[in-house]
This record gives sequence, C-alpha cells and structure tokens, in this order.
Amino acid sequence: MKRRSRILRNVLVLALLLVASAFVTLRFLPPAANTAFIDFAELKRTPARDDALACPPGLCTARVDLTIAPVAMSAAALVANIKALPGLEPRTVLAQADEAGLRYVLVQRSAALNLPDTINIAIQPLDAGHAALAIYSRSDHALADRDANIARVQRWLDLLGGIGVVG
Repeated sequence: MKRRSRILRNVLVLALLLVASAFVTLRFLPPAANTAFIDFAELKRTPARDDALACPPGLCTARVDLTIAPVAMSAAALVANIKALPGLEPRTVLAQADEAGLRYVLVQRSAALNLPDTINIAIQPLDAGHAALAIYSRSDHALADRDANIARVQRWLDLLGGIGVVG
C-alpha cells in the first residue's frame, strides 16, 4: 500500500512539473503571431470557429458575425483611433501598418499563457467625413475562442468611436 501511494505521489509530482514547465515555456518563450495583412474581399474564415469578423455590407465575401454601419468620421480620425488602441487595450501592439492602403495588424496576447491573437483592420474612405471599417480577430494558437474574439471586436468598435452594428 505504501509503495502504491509513493508511485501515485511521484506520478502527480511529475505531472505537475510537466504542466509547470509547459506554462513557463509558453509564458517566457511565446509563440509568434501571424502578422500578415489579409484581403477582406478574399478572406476565408477558419474552420475551427476561433475567429470573429465585423464588416460593412459588400466589403467581405466571408460569413460576417457583425455588420458595421458606415463610420461617421474621416479615415484619418479612424486611423488615429486605431493607433491609440495599444494604449487602451492590455498586452496589445501595432505589429504592421500599411498607411497607403489603410490596413493595420495588431496583436493582443493572453494574460496567462501569452498566446497571440491577431486583429486585422482595414479602412475604406467613403467621403471626407465617413469611412467603412472591417475588423477580423482570430486566435493564432488557441481553439474555440470565438466568444473572446467577438467580445474583443465589439469592445474595439466602442473604443474606435462607438461604431454601430447594423441588425
């Protein structure tokens, strides 16, 4: 009986060590984020349903989670709000910017494991005071994180200027 208890205790200690080492590895040697620009017109959604897409009518061909009304602000004002997001959202950085194409890639990392989520944003100027906006948020290394991605997109729409969702 003592031998069995000792074996069980050793197995539990080994399992805890493995979990702790995996946690430390992810925390201090985090996986890289996918920071490539995407084409919203050609976007293919992930089959794992670990993403969220907000788009105005006619800009995206993929299934849209949130339909966004045109934004009542200039493209320049929207760009300034996007560049302010890393200061407003924890563990967020602006990873890529295509100023001419008005496309941006931001990365937000999880608090516990430091796993990256990639957020692509595109702006389409409509006139001097209006623009169209598309946001695609996806988990690079986690599965079944759809609710977190939709919540992030909704939160960012508010942070970007209270952008309304249609329907």
